[in-house]
Amino acid sequence: MLREIALADLNTLQLAINAGIERVELNAHLELGGVTPADETVQEAVRMTEAAGIDLVVMVRPRAGDFNYSYNEIEEMLQIIKRFRTLGVKTVTFGVLTANHCLARDKMFKLIEAAKPMQVVFHMAFDDIVPQKQGQALRWLARYGVIRVLTHGGPLSESIDETLPHLKIIKSLAQQDIEILPGGGVTHVNAHQIATSLAVNQVHGTHIIKM
Repeated sequence: MLREIALADLNTLQLAINAGIERVELNAHLELGGVTPADETVQEAVRMTEAAGIDLVVMVRPRAGDFNYSYNEIEEMLQIIKRFRTLGVKTVTFGVLTANHCLARDKMFKLIEAAKPMQVVFHMAFDDIVPQKQGQALRWLARYGVIRVLTHGGPLSESIDETLPHLKIIKSLAQQDIEILPGGGVTHVNAHQIATSLAVNQVHGTHIIKM
């Protein structure tokens, strides 16, 4: 089972590497749900994870709050993506929605194209998509090369046990086209149970590993 830790500083990154983590999602301000980290932090995280032989995913999110970004915010995200590519980042994670909680396809397409050849992950903005539109969103994301979707299966105010039934629906909608990564309340205590229940081989969380 692959464990991905969400973290926001280099000290925690070193502890996670020492503890045997398999993949890292680097953010700033986890208390806000995670936003774009500083270039200097990203550069050092690239060096540390490459030395440890583990994968690094870097957050591209210009602000906390909703995922309906303005033209200027999208332009900022494009510049961030460009900088991260030059820093040696291999995988970025972002998500953009419309005001009515659907996938913002035009904006997503622009960002996905700009990210190449980096891999793209769609983060927990997925849980803000209207449930009846999620299957359609998964198919679109898979078609345009997004490799994975991080999802809690519902609002973070609900426990992972409560959202598990909907996570199973999302997993079934994804079929084999795109990876589903459960997160939000997944810890080293319940990770195996969650992964087994969903028939997935990867889990995500801030406390996914004992350190």
